[in-house]
Amino acid sequence: MPSKILSVREALSNPLRRRIVVILMENPGISIRQLARELGVGAGSLSGHLLILQRLGLVREERNGRRVSLYLNQSFLFRGHGTTARA
Repeated sequence: MPSKILSVREALSNPLRRRIVVILMENPGISIRQLARELGVGAGSLSGHLLILQRLGLVREERNGRRVSLYLNQSFLFRGHGTTARA
């Protein structure tokens, strides 16, 4: 399957991904399950959106056993936004 390259602007043009960023700003360390519940989507649907945001460097995850905590990558906000990622 061909990959589409997304810029930060293109990635954040999706309303669900914008909501993910806002929720992570308000709830650092939220689990994937909690985030999916907050957004009203399934974890499977959420995973593709998270992957795009992670590849761009906007979101990072920390694993502690089976729990995966999500964080907004604050350092990204203070760098240039010419970053692209494959969708």
